[in-house]
Amino acid sequence: MTPKIPDNYTGKFIYHLGEDLLHKIDEVIKEKPKLNYNKAGYLEPESRDELLKFHPEVVLFCPQIPPNTGTVARMCAAFSCTLHLIEPMGFEITEKALRRAGLDYWEHVNVYLHKNWESFLQTRPERRMIFIETGGHQAPLDFDFEPGDLLVFGAETFGIPLEVMEKEIQKNRAHKVTIPMFNRGVRSLNLSNTVSIAMYVAIAKLQKK
Repeated sequence: MTPKIPDNYTGKFIYHLGEDLLHKIDEVIKEKPKLNYNKAGYLEPESRDELLKFHPEVVLFCPQIPPNTGTVARMCAAFSCTLHLIEPMGFEITEKALRRAGLDYWEHVNVYLHKNWESFLQTRPERRMIFIETGGHQAPLDFDFEPGDLLVFGAETFGIPLEVMEKEIQKNRAHKVTIPMFNRGVRSLNLSNTVSIAMYVAIAKLQKK
């Protein structure tokens, strides 16, 4: 599979194929990498590669709405988190709406495109999964996140299939975490908002360890 880039596109629209990870050692760094506080308010790592191996990774299971994925990619760039996109998706990765939402930041985020869920699992066989879904017994603020956790988020229209979650939870390699809401009139949060909350809480807790 080759990335589809528009003929008239001149920027740096970069992503990797998931199978590329099969040829790399999946390394997680347990000790917090050193950060330098910039006067402009940035926390600059001495090694961004080490920070990527320490921070959680974000996994979008069959995302359907391009602006959501673009927004998540922007957040992953800002917080140095690897992003995994699981096909089939509801759009082409080069669709205009996705480019508008996240293109300016695309070159700054590690993005991997996987042809299906099983292919993704082969690339991260030892990592712990945290499914961010309804029905969990712990909120992100109460959960003990670990370096290199996989934060998995479901599709906007159908979430994460129950059989997918149950299979990994039964293997004792996954947990379900739920973001509590305070109004039953709201059925669910927007995907990009959900990712924002869970990812930031996980990173904040790791950085304080």
